[in-house]
Amino acid sequence: MSQTHDNSVYYSEYLQLNKVLEAQFPESDKAGIEAHDEMLFIITHQAFELWFKQIMFELDSVISILSKESVKEHEISLCVHRLHRMESILRMSMEQFTILETMSALDFMDFRDLLHPASGFQSVQFRVLEMRLGLPQEKRMNRAFLTAMKDFDKNLVHQAEGKATLFEAVQSWLEHTPFLETEDYLFWQEYKSAVSDTFAKDRADIANHEILTDEERVIRVQSIDQAESSFNSLFDEGTYKELMEKGERRLSHKATLAALFIQLYRDYPLLDHPNALLQAICGFDETLSVWRYRHASMTMRMIGSRIGTGGSSGFHYLAHTALKQRVFGDITSLSGMLIPRRITPSLPNTISERLKFTFENE
Repeated sequence: MSQTHDNSVYYSEYLQLNKVLEAQFPESDKAGIEAHDEMLFIITHQAFELWFKQIMFELDSVISILSKESVKEHEISLCVHRLHRMESILRMSMEQFTILETMSALDFMDFRDLLHPASGFQSVQFRVLEMRLGLPQEKRMNRAFLTAMKDFDKNLVHQAEGKATLFEAVQSWLEHTPFLETEDYLFWQEYKSAVSDTFAKDRADIANHEILTDEERVIRVQSIDQAESSFNSLFDEGTYKELMEKGERRLSHKATLAALFIQLYRDYPLLDHPNALLQAICGFDETLSVWRYRHASMTMRMIGSRIGTGGSSGFHYLAHTALKQRVFGDITSLSGMLIPRRITPSLPNTISERLKFTFENE
């Protein structure tokens, strides 16, 4: 923290404004070309990178907390708060695309050819963010992007590959969540029975529907069969393992069951914060996908179907990643595994009492 001669903190020195405000060097100035909007382009991207740094700062702390053998209640609340901050930063930063779009496509053309081969693909912070979230290698950008990076950035990417990820930390935390089963009560048997009853009712409703044609009945029954098959994978560890081997599931069987239990019984006080954590994680994951698509949309507006400055397919690549690069889809998809509260199995008193606040029991 910088100080003046009287040992007090001075605004511009504390913020290092001499470095920040003197860090814009347009290529058009170097080339002696008039390109007024390049300054806007530089400052906007510098702001993005600053916000990525803050997101990474918050993410590191969340991973550290959730990687503990035992995570305390107040620590879960802290993680929720920091994940919400990360999502708020992403949402706010999307407004920077609106500012950038005050530059027309023609304005961009005035200096775009001076930027080759620089590209957003070389944003090492964004690449590291993907890794630390837990985006699997097969869903990440082709590792050929490393060839376009300088050695000091390549080293940062390689270092990130050896660090714990949010996906791993969340999976470990969930696996340490007790299933809350007793010798005379097995939750999953009760739940499977309730689910089977709902599918039986759905099939009966279709059979008794007077307006549907025979062909429509067959199609709807097939849809129910597929949904039931998906449900049944939760109750059979071997079937679930096969789905993981096919790449259809990433989250472990034990962690998936724990996440489902938390969401089903989230109204109990002691499951409120764990459920809030799951929702915050999925919220950030979803917002990052929206951010990616907003970036793709801006790219289409600026360069159409041209190849990106870094050699990518531009809009088409960015739009593809927006749809495919979700990290916590396994948790998000559990919403399709929920059943109405009125038919959700009631927990035995020995379990439900443990999930209440102490003063309620008193």
